[in-house]
Amino acid sequence: MTEVSVPLPEPFQVVADDLVARGWSVLADSLPDALVAQLAGQCRALWQADDLTPAAIGRGSEQQVVPERRGDYTRWLDDCPPHAAQDDYLLWMDVLRLTLNRSLFLGLDTFETHYALYPPGAGYERHLDRFQDNPLRTVSVVSYLNQQWQPGDGGELRLYLPEGVRDVAPRAGTLVVFLSDLIEHEVLPARCDRASLVGWFRRRPDNPLLR
Repeated sequence: MTEVSVPLPEPFQVVADDLVARGWSVLADSLPDALVAQLAGQCRALWQADDLTPAAIGRGSEQQVVPERRGDYTRWLDDCPPHAAQDDYLLWMDVLRLTLNRSLFLGLDTFETHYALYPPGAGYERHLDRFQDNPLRTVSVVSYLNQQWQPGDGGELRLYLPEGVRDVAPRAGTLVVFLSDLIEHEVLPARCDRASLVGWFRRRPDNPLLR
């Protein structure tokens, strides 16, 4: 992605400060409501059209679908039909990337992201986002799209932190950002459909074979 020359939203600087201080950040109402609504509509339209696929665990030839360990359905944004809201979301994420690079000197270079929808009863067991054999995933980003979420609907993101467990409600507009190699987390089973965009900022590889 190219650098963007737009004013940096102050909340994104808060995210950067949080990552320095503790390795994670939770920011409510992080994106415009209209953008969140359009992204939510796109995710659910893909789900209703059977255009999301069961997510796998593992890499390469070892990938397998194990619903009892990971039960979401996904589609990468770069494989989705074009939509202005998706372009706008990627622009916002590039502003976040620029903010983190200016503040933390992480060398973040690219961003990969997919829609993720968990049907009722589905979750994702405790895990780290960085693969053991590839260190390029550096910062994880989750943007929630659940406009009708109510307490009791489940689907919280559980963060395993040194000071204890923290559960984050998947309420629309909430942004969760954390260091991919540091914060173990899981998705608790939802009682209704749970939609989000899940992505990772990747740093430039020191070794060109690590891509």
